[in-house]
Amino acid sequence: MKSTIITTIALTFLFTSCAEKKKTAENNKESSPLEKLLLASTPEKAIDIADLRKSAQAGDTVTFTGNVIGSEPVFMDGRAVMIMGDPKKITSCNLIPGDECETPWDVCCDDPDVIKASIVTVQVVDDAGKPLKTGLKGLGGMKELSALTVTGEVAEGSNKDNMLVNATGIFVQR
Repeated sequence: MKSTIITTIALTFLFTSCAEKKKTAENNKESSPLEKLLLASTPEKAIDIADLRKSAQAGDTVTFTGNVIGSEPVFMDGRAVMIMGDPKKITSCNLIPGDECETPWDVCCDDPDVIKASIVTVQVVDDAGKPLKTGLKGLGGMKELSALTVTGEVAEGSNKDNMLVNATGIFVQR
């Protein structure tokens, strides 16, 4: 009888504990700083990445559209950093007839100068300006080749050879 009571108490504690852990995990997921970035609709007046690269300077608030394309890898593991490219200026391997590249989001066949002028690095930063220690891949269904519209601020240190944008909003188109 004592063992039955002890077993019942232990099982009750175990199930309650598991339910609390699940509830806490769900609450943490909902309050993730990355989840708050997802936009419900496409921001207006988005420009292409190549045009952004021609005019934007550090400190500018920007809205642009492009694809998660560029190199291998396009997502940085363990950091909220990714590469986006302008699909009107550079061609990912998946769009080249007969190309059987293992990384279809790569743009390795294009001219290096065109690639440089047509990509941007997007990051999500903390209050200290450091990239969050979590990956962007999977956020809102985001993956290689996804079409996105991003709002943010051109980061300090960006220049004609390397543009970095601190994202404040991301709309995943597909």
